[in-house]
Amino acid sequence: MIRVPANGLLALVLAAPLLAGGLQGPVRLHEKDGRLRASLKDCVAILEPVDAPLPPPGPSKPVAIRTVGKQFHPRVSLATPGTEVAFPNLDHILHNVFSVTEGNRFDTGQYQPGDAPKVKVVRPGLVKLYCNVHHQMNAFLWVVATPFAQVLDGRSGLAFDQVPPGTYRLRLWHPESGEKTWTVKIDAGVARGAWDLDLSLPALEPHKNKFGRDYAPPADDRAY
Repeated sequence: MIRVPANGLLALVLAAPLLAGGLQGPVRLHEKDGRLRASLKDCVAILEPVDAPLPPPGPSKPVAIRTVGKQFHPRVSLATPGTEVAFPNLDHILHNVFSVTEGNRFDTGQYQPGDAPKVKVVRPGLVKLYCNVHHQMNAFLWVVATPFAQVLDGRSGLAFDQVPPGTYRLRLWHPESGEKTWTVKIDAGVARGAWDLDLSLPALEPHKNKFGRDYAPPADDRAY
């Protein structure tokens, strides 16, 4: 057996690499009447370092946001800067996806069933997506510069692991609540908490078409 002098033991402890930690806990969505929503569908959790930036991530795998039944699927997605996003049209009608989000503006133009136009997102932040033909269609793409980001569909809360120790900003967002932030400290081991969002915004955010005008009455888009 190898014996280590007491002063040598301290040196070994100081030389040991810092252990990664984690963050876990439930997320609760509160309806206007105080009831808890049963599902965290469309809720996003993002963990960003405050002390020191993480190495910039490269583009993530290509993202596909489908148009099905005059809706976007999925409604909420994640990507990193430089990622290619496709919009496959699985309907039998025309669509025209656009965004007026600063830094990630684009316009696919009208495209046919079976087509899948592609765009590349660049700037981190929330990209709001709409269809210029159908007012009721909206979706959201979070472009994140951190590996710690989750869409909480099918979960009861958030769970991040392999997080380097430090101070982080936890951002929680839902289309009907907007964004809320907390500062959390992560050391070796798992930090725990519980977080709440109030659902006070409309399910469909009022918006104009890509020309900044009102949409045509719904009866006029039956063939599109």
